[in-house]
Amino acid sequence: MSSVAVINLRLGQTCMVFCLFLAISHAVAAADDPSPKEWLERMMDAVQKLNYQGTFVYLHDNQLESMKIAHAVQGDRVRESLMSLNGTPREVIRDEESVTCVLPDSNEISVDRRTPSSKFLNILPQDLDQLDKHYSFQNMGKTRIANREAQVVLIVPNDRLRYGYRFALDTDSGLPLKSDLLNEQGELVEQTMFTELQIGVAEISELHNRESLFTYRLKSHPDETNKIPLLNPSKWKFIGLPSGFRLSLQHQLTDIQGSDPIDQYVFSDGLSSLSVFVEPETREEAFSGVSRLGAINAWGGQVDGYQVTAVGEVPAVTILGIVQGMQLKQADD
Repeated sequence: MSSVAVINLRLGQTCMVFCLFLAISHAVAAADDPSPKEWLERMMDAVQKLNYQGTFVYLHDNQLESMKIAHAVQGDRVRESLMSLNGTPREVIRDEESVTCVLPDSNEISVDRRTPSSKFLNILPQDLDQLDKHYSFQNMGKTRIANREAQVVLIVPNDRLRYGYRFALDTDSGLPLKSDLLNEQGELVEQTMFTELQIGVAEISELHNRESLFTYRLKSHPDETNKIPLLNPSKWKFIGLPSGFRLSLQHQLTDIQGSDPIDQYVFSDGLSSLSVFVEPETREEAFSGVSRLGAINAWGGQVDGYQVTAVGEVPAVTILGIVQGMQLKQADD
């Protein structure tokens, strides 16, 4: 064998060993990568516990909004500020107990109280395994958002009764740098994406520090709408619910202005949800028919002499599946 042949043979062997080493290294690295659920659990932990601030864009209904956000955690207290950077000036400051809206152009602050919730800012249910029957989870590789490396994770519905989600998660912190809501055709219907992000910093302005800038008229209307248990929770029955959806909440909305109470029924599969509102009488101006605005589908009409409105971020077929199964219980039911 010539020296040239020997050299070529050794080079070939070296290349094979090197390629084998790369393949083994890649397999080991893949085995060490977090699973899609582990990434999503890390995301849920990050949005609750980390301080951060930055600028993001929100795409919906063919409109693009630019917002500044600050999210501050102090012990058990969480506060968040959202400020519009285009369109009408406005700022919303919210926590577990209240939502404060600042409108500088009208020199007004409105304050709404809300019921404290342990799910403040939670995007997904704590137990992701409950979604396995109707969703699958996939890692889709790396990308770059806001000059930060991100892991892309897909939540794919197993049927056309619910929407899908795509998250790009900061590999360092787990925060969602981009989130996409995908309709039943897999098309983008809503998107939020950071263009700039600082982690470990959260500057939220205090209203009393800015009273010298504006003369605010405080419009406080706490508890204007009360939620009470349904007086007759067994009045309606829902037959043949879309697969995976269950009645998760029911209550009655009463208005201090004296309007007729409205019964609300909330259905969820653990991730997607919709609400059904039932009014005792049909109003002339009541919404009727099917409507769609971005990711939100709605249906309005009469069921057994009652005005019914169903709305949610789910496909229209899911909305219709709920209302078509509504039945007013008879005395002998």
